[in-house]
Amino acid sequence: MSITEIKIGQECEVTIEKLIYGGNGLARFSGITLFIPNSVPGDFLKVKITSAEKNFFYAEILEILNPSPNRQPAPCKYFNECGGCQLQHISYSAQLAIKADFIQDSLKRIGRFNWQNQIQVKHSQEFNYRNRAQIKVDREQSPFKIGFYKAGSHEVCDVEECLILSPELNKSLTKLRNSQKEIESSKIPYSKIDLVIGNKSTPEINFQDKTSSKAVCQTVLGIDYYFDPNCFFQVNQLLLPTLVETVISGHKGNLALDLYAGVGLFALQLTKNYQKVVATEVNKQAVSWAEYNIQANHIKNLDFHSFSTEKWLSIFARKIGTVDLIVLDPPRAGIIQKTLQNILAIHPKEIVYVSCEPTTLARDLRTLVDGGYNLESITGVDLFPQTYHIETVAKLKRKI
Repeated sequence: MSITEIKIGQECEVTIEKLIYGGNGLARFSGITLFIPNSVPGDFLKVKITSAEKNFFYAEILEILNPSPNRQPAPCKYFNECGGCQLQHISYSAQLAIKADFIQDSLKRIGRFNWQNQIQVKHSQEFNYRNRAQIKVDREQSPFKIGFYKAGSHEVCDVEECLILSPELNKSLTKLRNSQKEIESSKIPYSKIDLVIGNKSTPEINFQDKTSSKAVCQTVLGIDYYFDPNCFFQVNQLLLPTLVETVISGHKGNLALDLYAGVGLFALQLTKNYQKVVATEVNKQAVSWAEYNIQANHIKNLDFHSFSTEKWLSIFARKIGTVDLIVLDPPRAGIIQKTLQNILAIHPKEIVYVSCEPTTLARDLRTLVDGGYNLESITGVDLFPQTYHIETVAKLKRKI
């Protein structure tokens, strides 16, 4: 059957071969690719074609004829309505294997790597792990809808309790839900509210160029990180030590660079193992907190710059000298080719690339390997259980 012969509304029976990055199951019907939400590898399903793209179709489940052994009832009553989680219907052990496959598939398909080693995915508990969340408020309803966006829309799913939030954060959500009169009387047009908890009490912080701000503090491997609720910091409080140790373990020397440094998560830790660390970050709010964190932890061997990685490289790259290590933790879109070439021009002995997007990671790793580096290791860190997202740490070493 050709792709032109398949019609919207057509029903068929298929077996799910695998999950693709994004959370949809992949099946084939008469040689044509179908993507099916809420499916599990190994499911035998009756489905209906719902929409068409150029080379594939989307379908929805009509009936689970024979479920995968890894299928389970989703424990959250909001699953399939709230857009926060995509994998609660899959056992956690299977989720970890699926995420390893996401990384492996991107390495092969996009990076053209023949990676033979098993990819370990480090993990902690699968629920109650988030220490921050952005709560959505729909003030056009009475009572207000307070929760998270529904899948694929900006309509708010009203949520009383979220299984992936920490117990403390769920208490904050309850308190917020009980404050509707205060929200209603406020002149501030709330639509998004950042909830964050730390693991240490915090003072009021005063910056010279800002008003005072109530900080959140997260202590990781003996270092205190201060930041305000709308400043980026990793969400999984349970796996932060594991992530940091995965990045810095086995590395030491004279000079390390941390590009895309944020509030200094990796840079401050690197000062333990390197005589000097240089870091740069474009977000001025994050830079202010990084500078505060350097002082609060009495760190003397870290220079922090308020530049984009691209600008910093154009100004300082030729002046920096011999670099032992570069840590890269770019946004989801990855690193542009010109910047990768400038990084290669520094000729560091080692590179650690931290990514929340396996596809752009694989693309950028290909450039680095073609530029003279061996890909030494790939490790997943499951910072986002019950979702399709996965953090990946890739380590490269310069060829002799």
